[in-house]
Amino acid sequence: MINSETFHQQKLAWLVDQVNVDFPTPESVKGRDVYLKQPAKDAVEHSFSEVTLPETVFILPVTEHRLTIRWAMTVASQWTAEYDDMLEFLTQIDLCDDYQLFVALDGMTPIAACLSQVVEDIMYVSDIALTSDIIDENGFLSAVMAQQSIKFKNTFKACIKN
Repeated sequence: MINSETFHQQKLAWLVDQVNVDFPTPESVKGRDVYLKQPAKDAVEHSFSEVTLPETVFILPVTEHRLTIRWAMTVASQWTAEYDDMLEFLTQIDLCDDYQLFVALDGMTPIAACLSQVVEDIMYVSDIALTSDIIDENGFLSAVMAQQSIKFKNTFKACIKN
């Protein structure tokens, strides 16, 4: 069984590996360095609650490059001064089965994003970004838990966020 610290370290290694290529862009390397310098967040358990989302809001698993771009735009918005470098770093992500990215769209506008991993029936969530008050963190994470419950055929009543 992994703990939240192991999840965090493995996630960092996976993200850093995204720019470990022959010719990374200087911006993606700068973005990686900024990302690695952010302080680690304490792990907190988040409990599922039934929520009703506005009818214009959709929570989607990131399954294609266009959604990866919207996910990256939302997460990068947390870094105002380094936005361009963070965007370049985060758009380099290759989707994989180990980590699931989620984005909330209001129409076509990204308003929330996160990264999730399910390990041994425990759901971990990080890189939570909200850019609108149309949806709150509770509603967003509960919707993500509902989708992960379907995917993993396991009803998640809580997740560990950091």
